[in-house]
Amino acid sequence: MLPEEIKHKLAILSRPAWRPRVGPAVPGARSKFGGLPLLKKDEAWPCCGHCHQPMQLFVQLDSLDLPVEARSAFGDGVLQVFYCTNGEEDCEVLGHAHLPFSDVTLVRVIPRQQADGFDALPQAIPDAFVEQALTGWQCMTDFPDRQEMTAINDDVPEAMLALLQAHRPTPRPGDKFLGWPNWVSEVSYPLCSCCEKPMKFIFQLDSADTLPFWFGNSGCAYVFQCESNPKVLTMSWISRP
Repeated sequence: MLPEEIKHKLAILSRPAWRPRVGPAVPGARSKFGGLPLLKKDEAWPCCGHCHQPMQLFVQLDSLDLPVEARSAFGDGVLQVFYCTNGEEDCEVLGHAHLPFSDVTLVRVIPRQQADGFDALPQAIPDAFVEQALTGWQCMTDFPDRQEMTAINDDVPEAMLALLQAHRPTPRPGDKFLGWPNWVSEVSYPLCSCCEKPMKFIFQLDSADTLPFWFGNSGCAYVFQCESNPKVLTMSWISRP
């Protein structure tokens, strides 16, 4: 824990973050980890671009279920993160799943006006995750590390960087909504495929936290959205050294 005096001095760099709380599946719940995704009218279950089999739903968040202070973080609708876990076709490796805009992943927001569809019918996905419903959020305060600050802002006072270096208040690991990314290696914000500007961080999925899944060597995955083009979203992940 940081001393209160240090927290106060670093407050300008802090961001709120929320850790999801989950419980057993709840019929009709929109916000969940794993399970059956919401589909738009007349839509089929999203498939992998490499093996053409249904991808697993990793996360689905209805913006109405977000913390009140962050309800507009990605827009009004339902955020979905799909990922292909087909090991027989080695989609993760051959499809370069760790890179942004891979065709073995899908990140999207279904706008509110199109979110009156239905849950998909069950699919025979090997090793499908057991659905867990979102039950709430635990609010936290996140601080960046020195690497983050020097990478994105050359104007941070040296005194602030010295405090970060001395006290090392690293961003929180584990699954979380907003805050600062807990980079397990280098800082790596992807560029939007449309405007080529760095994308903003939305959500973090850590290995074997809420979901029983490992990203490479106990890596961490990050969900991003373009601020100028909110329809452009992606996910990437980094293995721990």
